Amino acid sequence: MPGAAAGRISIRPTLSSSRAIAAYMLMIAGGVTASHAADAELGRYLSSECMTCHGTAKADSTIPSIFGLNQVHFVEVLRAYRAKALPNPVMQTIAGRLNDEDIAALALYFETAKRPN
Repeated sequence: MPGAAAGRISIRPTLSSSRAIAAYMLMIAGGVTASHAADAELGRYLSSECMTCHGTAKADSTIPSIFGLNQVHFVEVLRAYRAKALPNPVMQTIAGRLNDEDIAALALYFETAKRPN
């Protein structure tokens, strides 16, 4: 995936994503946080779809590891995919089915989840 390096996903705003970025910044300014009403058990339940690809991601893979990823960054990236500000049709589809509560729950779960052996 372009922009992925060492397990980090880069968010580079494009002209077409300026509205999505502005909306996200307003949510941050309004006090909405990644862990607001997050439910780790819901995150564990929802994580099965994520595990299909990210569960087997290796260091040299184009699929980044999401285990231990900071909640704020995780939320930022999924919301960007949901807004189609990041160009990955698979992730856009998956993120498009998630609401803010689902994303926060996944972020909480993956921040503390251990990579499967």
